[in-house]
Amino acid sequence: MKMKKFVLLFSMIAVFFSLTACSSGQKDVTFDYTSTDIVSDTVYQAYQMQNVSDAYRAYLADSDDPMAEVLLTGISNFDNAKTDCGEFKGYRSKEDGSTIMYDFSRLNDMEDESAQDDFLTFIGMLDYSIEENNGDVIVDVKAVYDKYDVEYSFVYEENSAYAYSYELTGQSVSPYQVKEITATPEYSFGEIMGKAAANTLMGMGTVFIVLIFISIIIAQFSKINALLTKMTSGKKDTEVQTSAPAPVAAAAPVVSENPMDDAQLVAVITAAIAAANEAAGGTDSLVVRSIRKAKRY
Repeated sequence: MKMKKFVLLFSMIAVFFSLTACSSGQKDVTFDYTSTDIVSDTVYQAYQMQNVSDAYRAYLADSDDPMAEVLLTGISNFDNAKTDCGEFKGYRSKEDGSTIMYDFSRLNDMEDESAQDDFLTFIGMLDYSIEENNGDVIVDVKAVYDKYDVEYSFVYEENSAYAYSYELTGQSVSPYQVKEITATPEYSFGEIMGKAAANTLMGMGTVFIVLIFISIIIAQFSKINALLTKMTSGKKDTEVQTSAPAPVAAAAPVVSENPMDDAQLVAVITAAIAAANEAAGGTDSLVVRSIRKAKRY
């Protein structure tokens, strides 16, 4: 029993230190911000992305600034949200869940002295959340569209130009800059499962189509091989017909090494002598017994 308690205590201590080690790897946020300021920047940037002009899109597309790519991606995400969810209607109120909206054009009117105060009041009514994660600050704001709510998520990081911008330009910049912009529609559970099923069927269908295509190609290998063999054999026959036949070497006469044993030669010579003798009128019966090579001195 005591051993089990000791093992349990040791396990709890190990888990505690492992969690401490994991949390120590997180970076702290190195820039200063207030909730009101960073949410205000988020909402105003979202307003600009909803009303971006074609000229500004072209400018960002031609720019080499890394921030241009971030903004282009954010604009594309906002366009997709509008395509899927309809027209933008406003923002979700954190008090009663109703839809609230602010006339952003008032911020550009220098004569409207109450515009800034009303905007800050509007920001305080929004349904938003702020989270710090590994040195970044993530701001989520609930927006309302025709079909679905959309969650705007802006990720901010430290602005490296903040420390020296005033000395170089005489103007101060924000201590943080946007790092990532997303606009995610909030679909119902049934719609999410339907989309997941459709994606699964599409993926499986694509795999089966590719497998069928591969099996058809493999089935044609025998026909392709036969066709190639036929073409190769026909080409070889043509080459054989067009090439000149090689001359056949005449067989060398076989000469007996031992004329004394050649009975056929003896018979032929005997017959030839007998025929010559008979033609000359001779009646002697000549028989050749052997043939010897005569010695010459």
